[in-house]
Amino acid sequence: MATLQTLEQRIDRLEKLNEDLIKKVARANVENFYLSQRVTALEQGYEYTNPVLQTTS
Repeated sequence: MATLQTLEQRIDRLEKLNEDLIKKVARANVENFYLSQRVTALEQGYEYTNPVLQTTS
């Protein structure tokens, strides 16, 4: 049977994985919003320069 310390370590790892996943989902949402705004601008005939999203990681 797992010890309390082992269970706490597993919980810590799962919390870290959860935080990382939340950050990745948030980043994907930002990129999706950026692309949808760009598509909307192009559909409306605007000239849209090609700024690149910079990753911070």
